[in-house]
Amino acid sequence: MELYNLILKRRTIRKFQSRKVKKDILKKIVNSARLAPSAANLQFLEYLIVDRKELTQQVFPHLSWAGYLKGRGTPQKGEEPSVYIIVLINKKRSKNPDLRDVGASCENILLASLSFGLGACWLGAINKKALRKILNIPSFYEIDSVIALGYPAQTSRVVDSTRDIKYYLDSQGNLVVPKRPLKEVFHYNSL
Repeated sequence: MELYNLILKRRTIRKFQSRKVKKDILKKIVNSARLAPSAANLQFLEYLIVDRKELTQQVFPHLSWAGYLKGRGTPQKGEEPSVYIIVLINKKRSKNPDLRDVGASCENILLASLSFGLGACWLGAINKKALRKILNIPSFYEIDSVIALGYPAQTSRVVDSTRDIKYYLDSQGNLVVPKRPLKEVFHYNSL
């Protein structure tokens, strides 16, 4: 898929099929993340893949999903992601990490995932203390975020909206995401 079209198609997915993602695909996704820009090339990010069923089940309750949907955006039984990528900051490599590295790396993960037919949800509302304990993450790692992955069981689409920012579910349970129209954000040579 052409990159521009991939970017236009990429949307958050919160409901997944019960299918395992192959390890070689996960390696390619992490490889795309590690090749993202890094301030001063410090390369302080690392990625913990969690795909063992007993671990994914332990991780799931410590994630908060889709605040605007008030519980209706949380995957139900059988709709949970089959993989989590825990995005870690190695504090031994950088005491003051530039968080733009995280953004670039995670966007690469989201786009690479879509290129392999996967849906993804980047989660920042997470119980870091519980995840650290469940996954035995050493203290020199800071848990930044979690990316939930799997084969999608829903679709998500964009609609232009000049006022509303709250995403919602349509009558079929698919996600609708309002975005400001291009004409509101594109300025050419002056404001």
